[in-house]
Amino acid sequence: MAGGLSQALLQGKAVPVCGFQALTGCPCPLCGGTHLVRALTQWDWAAAWQAQPGLLPLLLGAWLWLGWRTVASPAARQRWAPLERRLRWSAVVFWLGEWAWRVGALGVGALSGTS
Repeated sequence: MAGGLSQALLQGKAVPVCGFQALTGCPCPLCGGTHLVRALTQWDWAAAWQAQPGLLPLLLGAWLWLGWRTVASPAARQRWAPLERRLRWSAVVFWLGEWAWRVGALGVGALSGTS
């Protein structure tokens, strides 16, 4: 499945519909993530930001964090561990807050099934 999805992304074909959104009418926390990756594979930063503005900075931050973890010494990683934990929790709060903002922008009717 992942191979087929990656081929579809690289070839610019249609991407699958989010099951959560199809059932509830609300975007899931990852809605737009597939479109974001598709835009990034085409180096289209504006489309990536439009697809999922909350996930893009988190992906870039995760990429930088993984790079730092790769080159940092064990002592440095140990010294920065408390800050890393705070940053991870901050990222989760930011991500869920951004999702709540997107769902809130749809209005309460979208959540209750009424318009």
